[in-house]
Amino acid sequence: MMSSLETFDAVVVGGGPAGATAAGDLAKMGHKVLLLDRAGRIKPCGGAIPPRLIKDFEIPDELLVAKARSARMISPKNNQVDIPIDGGFVGMVDRDKFDEWLRVRAANDGATRRTGIFETITRDTDGTAILHYRIHSSNRLEEDQRGAVRAKAIIGADGAKSGVGRSAIPGAKDVDYVFAYHEIVRVPDAPPQGYDGSRCDVFYQGTLSPDFYGWIFPHGNTMSIGTGSADKGFSLRKAVADLK
Repeated sequence: MMSSLETFDAVVVGGGPAGATAAGDLAKMGHKVLLLDRAGRIKPCGGAIPPRLIKDFEIPDELLVAKARSARMISPKNNQVDIPIDGGFVGMVDRDKFDEWLRVRAANDGATRRTGIFETITRDTDGTAILHYRIHSSNRLEEDQRGAVRAKAIIGADGAKSGVGRSAIPGAKDVDYVFAYHEIVRVPDAPPQGYDGSRCDVFYQGTLSPDFYGWIFPHGNTMSIGTGSADKGFSLRKAVADLK
């Protein structure tokens, strides 16, 4: 017997930029969409948006906390190359405010928002996917609540270690990915020597990352200092401390 669960045309798991945008676009097309996001964590990210994407995705100017008009590449030998930004500038956003704005826009476009943690996918008697999730209780004495919905389509926008991917695609758990760590640091009254609040600095140096890069990106009164690596044994925190 087929279940009586609520049915959505699409369920989007993950409310970051990709998931929130997909949910909003599908809702504007007239589809019944659920946007499921676990919330509560800011992703390690420099927060840079190229000018073409600002235009294409209609990002309002008030969300931009800084405008980087050039990028400086620093080589392993400390050689520096400054590159002007085609299109004028790269917009910098604070991910906590930016991501929430995207989720609110998706809801205003007609998507249903729910806060929950993806668990697994099963199948109804007619073959339709059933997506199971849980709602984390803030009270330690209370058990998490659980929910489920039917979905004609499921979009896994839940990151490199996607739970949707691991549930639906064989071998997805073995995909390589980069670990990242960053800190948001207030710009001191006397900015450090060489710091430019209108420039993104990118470091290709093994001491800061053996296989990725480190960054210092301007965010107005603050800056994003971070790095990433696929090497689990590499100390991202130490690298960021060295960058600071």
